[in-house]
Amino acid sequence: MEQPCLFGPNFLEKLVGKAILHDPKIAIVELVANAWDAGASEVSITWPTQENEQFFSIEDDGYGLTEKEFSSRWRTLAYDRIDNQGSTVVVNSRKRTVFGRNGVGRFAGFCFGDSYHVASNKDGDHIEYEIRPGSGESPFSLVKHSPATYIREKGTRIFVRQSSSTRIDEETVRSEIGMRFLTDPSFTCVVNGTTVNFSHIPDENIAQHSIELDSGDVIEIVIIDTNDADKTTKQHGIAWHVNGRLVGEADWKSYGFDQIIDGRSSEAKRHTFIVSVDFLANTDSVKKDWTGFNMTPEFELARDKVFEFVRSHILGQTKQKRERMLSNVKKAHEGDLDKLTPLRLERWEEFVEEIQTECTGLSEKDLLKLSGVLIKMEQSDTKYSLINKLHELNSDQIDNLHDILSDWSLDLAKEVLDELQMRLKLLDELRERVLDVNTREVQDLQPLFYQGLWIFGPEYETIEFTSNEGMTKVIQGLFRSDIKGSRNRPDFAILPDSTVGSYSYHRYDDDGAEVGIDRLVVVELKKPGIPISTDEKGQCWRYVSELLRKGLISRDTKVTCFVLGSEIDPFERDARKENNDRCTIQPLDYQVVISRAKSRLLKLYDRVKGAPFLEEQRRGNEVSKQNVIEFERKA
Repeated sequence: MEQPCLFGPNFLEKLVGKAILHDPKIAIVELVANAWDAGASEVSITWPTQENEQFFSIEDDGYGLTEKEFSSRWRTLAYDRIDNQGSTVVVNSRKRTVFGRNGVGRFAGFCFGDSYHVASNKDGDHIEYEIRPGSGESPFSLVKHSPATYIREKGTRIFVRQSSSTRIDEETVRSEIGMRFLTDPSFTCVVNGTTVNFSHIPDENIAQHSIELDSGDVIEIVIIDTNDADKTTKQHGIAWHVNGRLVGEADWKSYGFDQIIDGRSSEAKRHTFIVSVDFLANTDSVKKDWTGFNMTPEFELARDKVFEFVRSHILGQTKQKRERMLSNVKKAHEGDLDKLTPLRLERWEEFVEEIQTECTGLSEKDLLKLSGVLIKMEQSDTKYSLINKLHELNSDQIDNLHDILSDWSLDLAKEVLDELQMRLKLLDELRERVLDVNTREVQDLQPLFYQGLWIFGPEYETIEFTSNEGMTKVIQGLFRSDIKGSRNRPDFAILPDSTVGSYSYHRYDDDGAEVGIDRLVVVELKKPGIPISTDEKGQCWRYVSELLRKGLISRDTKVTCFVLGSEIDPFERDARKENNDRCTIQPLDYQVVISRAKSRLLKLYDRVKGAPFLEEQRRGNEVSKQNVIEFERKA
């Protein structure tokens, strides 16, 4: 048999929080916010005073509730207003962003009485319910009453029928409402017959300033500071007024003001700037539907002036907070800072202060980390050049950098990127040299291929492959000639029409002793214009045969000869096998070699061929070519 869950007597308090149920300042703001969300234009509040015996009530002219809507919304715990009704409400043909989300504000009536009534009228459906606290199977109950005469055609009234101790006076109520609900002149609150206006806000919570433009126009700014941060930034931020009408909505996000302040900060949840720019009514600045501004020169000028004013004010308000944070950061890094010279210490402190000024939303925890990085930069050789590089990145690139450093250690990433950079630079140089039919220094390619054996396949990736000077002397000795221009390179043979390099690694026995050559790679590079034919392939076999006769390799040594040239006889493209297939002679044209290299790099070369390190290498190669041409011209 199923049994229902039971609710303790303090469940409702834990669900909605003590403040809403016991603090009349917060409770009345929640109820006014509910009226705002209900599409009200006017809210009328009756507040008990010592001079009269009135009971608390709050009445709005919003959409009201049908019986079905009331039952559904009030009976649902943690009712999600946005999920069920959307994030906006239309008032007089204009959209208004709502406050509510989690459905706790409706219980604020308990702050003014042991129970409270909800009366509402919508489409002629007039209802009245009493909400009573409970426990056991229900944390509260809804008791239906016969509705009294309702004075409005639509709207909702929340009231109590018994005396309640409100603990604050009506002037305080007007103050609390004024500091939060004067951003939109089309929304009016009346407390005991008196309309709430700026005069009800205490002097310490309000200030007025004027900015005169060169044109003679004046921007009027009213600053409201609640001192205590609200739960959200709703009704805080910048509210633009033109001829007593709100343009768009009050927020920090519009027109870039979130660069000044983080919406999550306490300052953002305290401050409201009401900016009156009536002179923009005579321009095309205000959109026809009053949802925002067109970016006209007049508005951009006003926006820039207001931006600087707000930024200066926020910095002034947060000065003590920044100084306290800086003091804590200096204390945390005391040991490292003592090692800096006075000049470097002064530069570090100026840098940190500038960061605090530019990034007002930076937390102390993040500032501590960042200041530690700056100390390391002062100690490094590159100093602050890294900051310049970060400054050049857009927000998406910074996110990508964060992802990379989350997945890779910096040392490992550098190791991988260094290897990739070496291979890309090698490929770029090969591409320029082997495809140049006028190249006269084919011997300069041989050292490049020594670094680029990986081009031929994964089996040549091992770092154990090394040049074999002894084999090179044997190969060069086959021609019995001292080739001019050898450039004293004993690790490869320079022949009349080509260069030959031999790269091998040893075979070891079970005890780790060398017992011969396990693998040998012979790379012969033909000068551009010399086609690879039967003779060229046979010449490679001559090299291998001579090495076998000299005992430098055994018949078990696996040998691969690559004969590379600018063109290949169509009938000689297939590999030649010798020594019971232990020796493979493979002709390749340079175009194929470059294509193989690109494939082995997963086509990365085409994607990063504009990388700075490649551009720098090309400029260096071009300078070298020009120097050679100039030298030969003078000779």
